[in-house]
Parts: sequence; structure tokens; C-alpha cells
Amino acid sequence: MKTLLKYFVIVSLLLTFVSMIALSSDELDRTTRPAPKPAPTVTLPQIQKATLSNGLQVWLVERHQLPTFAFNLVIQAGSDHDPANMPGLASMTASVLDEGTSTREALALADEIETMGAQLNANAGVDGSSVSLSSLSINLDQAISVFSDVVTNPSFPQKEFDRLKRQRLTDLIRQKDQPPAIANNAFSFLLYGAGHPYGNNASGTEASINAMTRDDIVKFYQTYYVPNNATLIAVGDLKMSDIVAKLEAGLKNWAKKDVPPLTLASPPPIDKMRIYLIDKPGAAQSEIRVGFPALSRSTPDYFAASEMNRMLGGQFSSRINLNLREKHGYTYGARSGFSFYKNPGPFIASAPVVTNKSDSSLSELLYEIKLMHDKGMTDDELKFVKDGLMGGFALSFETPGQIAGALQSIVLYGLPEDYFSHYIQNIENVSLDQVQAAAHNYLDLSKMVVLVVGDLATIKSGIASLNLGDIIECDLDGKPKK
Repeated sequence: MKTLLKYFVIVSLLLTFVSMIALSSDELDRTTRPAPKPAPTVTLPQIQKATLSNGLQVWLVERHQLPTFAFNLVIQAGSDHDPANMPGLASMTASVLDEGTSTREALALADEIETMGAQLNANAGVDGSSVSLSSLSINLDQAISVFSDVVTNPSFPQKEFDRLKRQRLTDLIRQKDQPPAIANNAFSFLLYGAGHPYGNNASGTEASINAMTRDDIVKFYQTYYVPNNATLIAVGDLKMSDIVAKLEAGLKNWAKKDVPPLTLASPPPIDKMRIYLIDKPGAAQSEIRVGFPALSRSTPDYFAASEMNRMLGGQFSSRINLNLREKHGYTYGARSGFSFYKNPGPFIASAPVVTNKSDSSLSELLYEIKLMHDKGMTDDELKFVKDGLMGGFALSFETPGQIAGALQSIVLYGLPEDYFSHYIQNIENVSLDQVQAAAHNYLDLSKMVVLVVGDLATIKSGIASLNLGDIIECDLDGKPKK
């Protein structure tokens, strides 16, 4: 009897569930895409400012929802400041910076950070370096003590430097066997040349890392890691009165000094399309790169170019990806993008493609770039792009660390302090005409170069048959073979 009762109860519940689904289906019009919800608004608290006696600028954004905070010290020197004969110097300096101080050995430093439940990282990007720390606000005093010690008293221990050199050399050797890494490094060289820091692997080369000494990274630190070349961004459960006196005490021995100016030469001009090939015998895929040295972060076309590129190759549903992946099945993913640096960074369209379709993949990739250049976007595409950009914007400001990272771009590139308050408006204000102009101005194939890394015995003749331009075979570094 009990078994029978259970049966009827189960059947009754299933019938109820089925009827709810049917009712829900009747109310939905599945022939039209649901309308997006309004874009969430992001209102950042005002940036408070102070200047320490040594010249360090301190920016604070208060967020008291959680008892946490984040520090982000932004140094105005990244791999763009690497000497021409020593790429990787900025990156190696940052890597060794948090490996011990004059008062805390590497293991003791790591233990103290772990005990606080904190995270400490030092990194070097293209246009700047950073030292970041996040922790609970209850640990503020200890956190500032550790942070100040790492920033002002790094010991750059020879033992740790040698260990990181070995790791870096292993990584660089491994890159020589990875077609994506080969393509990325060689393409940078082809666009900018060895005399420009954007043309070098930011991690360095085997030659530069082998030649690098501890004295080199100490000199880089002493030259550029100075308070008047930096800004400290603090975000979280803090008040300016909580941190200024503590930072003054912790950073009192960090002295300002003159910083040598940086001037970068212009990249070599591209007078016509050339096709560069790098042989990777037996490769299951070919790596394609198409691009040129394009725009700096200061360009007034930043939003127009960004929105145009998002439709071209900056999202999963982009034209490039829908063509090469969804329509033809040549790749798992194809994309394009502008790298907006302090100086003109590259536009790169890229795709890893199945070897025996390398020529067809390259043809379709160039077709989509030319189509965007010639015809631009539609109104519907522009609206779709704007909705995506605005809908995801708020997700970048959920934690103190994310906010500190966002403000880093304001510091590095000299953007207006209310930049993010007007971000949505700037996206919305881009007109279709501005997008068409950006496509016309920055997608000229005659000013781009092409690189394909793959099994040349299989792909060379097919690529040559496209008659795109001169074909030049290169070594793994992108240097033309003699």
C-alpha cells in the first residue's frame, strides 16, 4: 500500500512539472532573442589623494563592504625600458623583487605573508611594473611593514636569482618547441625589429638571460623603482588617516631621484604585404598571424577601434571566429585585437588552424579583414557590440584588487581620473560613421604582414598559390634565412 502511494505521489509531481513546462513554453516567443537587461551602473567612490614626503603619490578609494584591502604600487617602467641588448630585464627584476629583503629571507617572507592570509605579487608588463598586496584590514600594520620592506629593501639574493634564471631559460627553450610561442615572438620581431622593445620577447632571450647578472637587475631597480616614478593605489576598508602615517614610516628610507627619460624609435614602415614562413616539421596545426604596428592608448579612436574590432575578432561571436570556426571548422578559435600601449602597439589577427587548410584559413582571415575595411559594420552589429561591452563592464569592479587594477590604467596612461565614470557613455557615443572610419583607417591589408608557422612541406605551396606577396622563410626567431 505504501509503495502504491509513493507511486501516485511521484506521478502526480511529474504531471505537475510537465504542465508547468508546457505553460512556460506557451508564454515564450522562441523566435526572437530576449531583450538584454539594462546595463548595470558603476559608481566609484571619489579618488582621494595624498603625497608622501618622498614624492610618492597615494590614491585611495574607500570600500567598506568587506574588511579587506588591496595595494597596487605602479612603477612607470616595464619591458619598454629594457635595454636593446638585454630584453627580459624588467621582467626578471620584478620576479626577484619579492624573493627576500635585507631583514626577511625568502622563506621567512613567504611564511609571514601566508600567516596573514595575504597575497603579494610583483610583475612587469609592457608599459609598467607593479607590486601588489591584498589582505584583511585587521592586518594593516603588518601588511604595510611587509609591503614597505619588499619595495624599499629587496636583497635580490644571488641564490634566488640563479634559480629564477634557470627556470626562465627552461621556459625559453620550451617556447622554441611551441608553435604559438614561436609565432608570437617572431611576429613581434617582424613588426618592430630587435632595436625596439616591443619587438623582443618580454621574458628575454636565451642570450640575454644567460648574460644577465644580479648587478643588472639591481641597477634597473635603483634607476626606476623610485617614489617619484610611482603611484600607490589603495582600495578597500581603509581611510587616508589610517595609512599615510604608516606609509611615511615604512617608506621613509625610499628616496626620490631623477629618472632618465625614455624615447622609443618608430617601428620600421611596412610598404607592402609580405608573407613570412617558419618551418615546424610535423606540426598538426599552423599558427597564423596578420597585423601591423597600429595605435597607442592615447588615440582618440580608442573606443571606435575597440568596438569595430570586437565585431571583427574580439568576441566569440565575431566575424572571424564564426567564419573560421563555426562555418568552416578550420580552428578551435580565431581572434583579433589592438594592443594599446604608451607607444603604438600592434593590431594582430590570429588563429591556430588545421595544417591542410592553412591556405584556406589565411584566405578567409584576410577576407574578413578586407570586408570590414571596405564595408564596415551594420547598425545591428554595433548595437550588439555595445550591449556586450556595457553588460560586462561592472564585472571588472567587484573586488578591491580589481578596482586597483583598473585604476592602474589611469595611472599608466594618464587617463582622466573620472574615466570609468564616463566609460559607458563613451561606448554609447560611438557612431556607426566613426566605426566605419576606424575600419577604413586601421585595416588596410597593404600595410600588414603575414606570418605562418607550420609544416612548410605541407603548407608552403598552397600559401604561395594565393599570390599575396613576397614569401620569405625565417628561422624560429623571425629572422630571414640567408
